[in-house]
Amino acid sequence: MKRMLALAMVFAPLMVACSDPSMDEVLIVRDAREVKRYSENNSSQISYSVDLKYPAKAFADSTFADLKKRGWSKCSGYSEGWDSFVDASRGEGREQTIFQSNSYWFKDGTLLTLSMRYYAAVAKDKRRLDAPDNAQQQIVVLQNKNPGVKEKLGITCP
Repeated sequence: MKRMLALAMVFAPLMVACSDPSMDEVLIVRDAREVKRYSENNSSQISYSVDLKYPAKAFADSTFADLKKRGWSKCSGYSEGWDSFVDASRGEGREQTIFQSNSYWFKDGTLLTLSMRYYAAVAKDKRRLDAPDNAQQQIVVLQNKNPGVKEKLGITCP
């Protein structure tokens, strides 16, 4: 009887953990590489890369459904889907095309930003490419509790 009680005490937390996965299990996708975490004052960040051919997205409808189940509400006021632009901030001859898809969520004063990006070359005339020239998607997940951040981004959250 004591053994069964001891086993129950060991396995009960494991069963609870499996039925209620942590946010990392939702936000860090399978096959993620080079997972890095940062935190500072009112924000924390997870970044990693994953191999996915464009226009696939690391965060799918199932991720969003899981966030809703956990009480997160989707924000509005931003363009959804893939967008691209030329980033010339690194200087002449080092321009790159950035393909980006963001999603914003809000819960209990925290803004959750899910950002998926591909970094690619530019065309010979320095215009953006039509599609990335690689399959390495960069992910950044940012949880931000700073007041006013939604307004600065121009988004509306419930």
